[in-house]
Amino acid sequence: MKIDKKIKSKPWPEPFHGNDRMHYRVTAATPVVDPERQLVVNFSVNRENKQTARSAGDFRVVCSKKGPAFAVVFAGDARKKEKSLKDCMRTWYTSPKTCYPEISEKDEAVLARWLRTPDTQNHQIDNLAAWMDTAQAAMVQEAKRRRGELPDEDVCLCPEELPEGLEDWIRREVLPGDRTLLYKKGNVRGTCFLCGREVCARAERFCQGRYVTCPDCGEKVLCVISGGAQYRADYVQNIVAMQKGTDGQTVFFRQWHLKRDPAARYERIADWLEEFGRYAAQGFHVAKWLHEYKENYCMNAWRYRLDGWTRFAGTEVYDGSYAFFPGSIPAAVAGTRLQYAYIPGYYETMNTDYSDSGYGYHNVIRYALDWTRYPVMEFLWKAGYRQLVFQRVAGLSKSNRNAIRWTRKTLKECFRFPLRLLKIKEPGQWTMDDVQRLSDLWSYVEAGRMTEMDAVELMDKDIEYKLIVEAAEYAPVRNIVKYLDGQKQAYMGRIERFYRDYLQECLQLRLNLCDRQILFPRDLHAAHERTMAQIKFEKNKADQEAFAAQVAKLERWVWEQDGLFIRPARTQEELAREGAALHHCVGGYIQRMASGETAIFFIRRAEAPDTPFYTLELQSRRVVQCRTDHNDSYANHPEVKAFVDAWLAQIVTARRKKTQSKKKKTAAA
Repeated sequence: MKIDKKIKSKPWPEPFHGNDRMHYRVTAATPVVDPERQLVVNFSVNRENKQTARSAGDFRVVCSKKGPAFAVVFAGDARKKEKSLKDCMRTWYTSPKTCYPEISEKDEAVLARWLRTPDTQNHQIDNLAAWMDTAQAAMVQEAKRRRGELPDEDVCLCPEELPEGLEDWIRREVLPGDRTLLYKKGNVRGTCFLCGREVCARAERFCQGRYVTCPDCGEKVLCVISGGAQYRADYVQNIVAMQKGTDGQTVFFRQWHLKRDPAARYERIADWLEEFGRYAAQGFHVAKWLHEYKENYCMNAWRYRLDGWTRFAGTEVYDGSYAFFPGSIPAAVAGTRLQYAYIPGYYETMNTDYSDSGYGYHNVIRYALDWTRYPVMEFLWKAGYRQLVFQRVAGLSKSNRNAIRWTRKTLKECFRFPLRLLKIKEPGQWTMDDVQRLSDLWSYVEAGRMTEMDAVELMDKDIEYKLIVEAAEYAPVRNIVKYLDGQKQAYMGRIERFYRDYLQECLQLRLNLCDRQILFPRDLHAAHERTMAQIKFEKNKADQEAFAAQVAKLERWVWEQDGLFIRPARTQEELAREGAALHHCVGGYIQRMASGETAIFFIRRAEAPDTPFYTLELQSRRVVQCRTDHNDSYANHPEVKAFVDAWLAQIVTARRKKTQSKKKKTAAA
């Protein structure tokens, strides 16, 4: 709804400070706009009510009976919104029926006259909310009408009788493939739906989910317990057939459950068909209605029959796979836009050329609905880019879903690069990932970062540009492509990743990449090994220097008394041996000690100076832990604890005080 400038520019009411129990001050006016009388209602939040003021704000509702329609504007936000009154209040404990408003009798009368609802539960606020909900539904329907979408009632255009030949096809094609043995509790007796006879287990009992040989017909069948949660316990298959609507323009895809006849007779197929889905295609628009709702939890499904046909958003096919009745295609599409959709060709191709591909089962419903919504699919199919069509139907990934502009109406508009570049591959070889890669490369061409020939070379050699972008700063793209193409034989994976890692190591080592021998080494694998080894050496060398510096500081705390002595860990190898000998984790403290975060000391017996005894961790001249074999604490050994306490008092703390005293004297001098 468009709000008149006069209403937009109307000043907001003064801030409301009322009784702390109140939520809003409500004022109403009925200005005349072109030349309709509208309703403008201001809601001013009560600043004294802390809960409401914290989560809500002032807003204005503008209503028009023409439509009907309304719009909501919040103070400080010029954008109009269309939402329910409860959503505008923004608090879970406040609703149009329960809020406490301050409203004058005059304003309440204005609301009553405009809404024509004298009875109210809450000063006409509840009636205003109900009117807005009704208007919201009308606005949604009007928006659908303007877009040309199918109205909800068009579900009734679908015929109720079954398509001609459907029952014979089910009996001929579907039922013979039902390799199910439905057994009863006791796991001995059941019914084989392949041969249609009651059977009794012989060598072993029937077991849920296990394939067994039918005792009667000798065929492999799947055991399913009667009354269980598995779909096959109650249904044979989902069936889909096409049918033209009674208006002669709408094409419906009808979806049924083929229920399981416990006796395996199926004397009248129609008695065992339960329709639960209808998908419609009309012009450039589609719709989906369901008569069943499914709830999944822990690999089980619960199905709820809806009261009537309910409109659902999207075009995802309900309940997964289905068996499609091809005999219904000609009569259903004749005289409609779908007669050009190549549905028979799509169905046959998916059952032959692509039956074992990664595109999954043939999905005629999605193909037809996508073809209806995206006219460019017709041109892609005609031009031979069928893999792109199949991938569109099967579902696109996040990385390539925008590779093609599906809503455009020509091939030239749907691709983000010139059509001449499609000659790089045969039409049937293009995939959505290929299109996305070429689109990305073309953006670099347009930005002047590479030439069109470079983009063609990268596509032809299947090299990811984003992995060699660092090398492109030092050499032309065509030279890089030529070099990597010559090195491919030594690598199983994508060579660009190895080359990228090599370049990053060269930059870390501050090597000159302008040198062609460094940028393009004769043996990339050997060069990569050398740079990795050098980085590891440099890293260890830095750690060792930091470690040695920390040890030098700690040597002043070496001490001996009563047959025990203590010294710092002096090498990384010592730390590793100490942790292995005493079965604790001190061997992993190398980095922490090198950084000065902690200090590790060894407590030894004087007669065995090289034998691990206790390991002590010191932080800020405080013992964090002192442990021996298998993390046993020094608190359990009085002589060791006494030694450590004496060391702290006489060496660590005393020398710290002496150092502080020297600093004070130096500062005084």
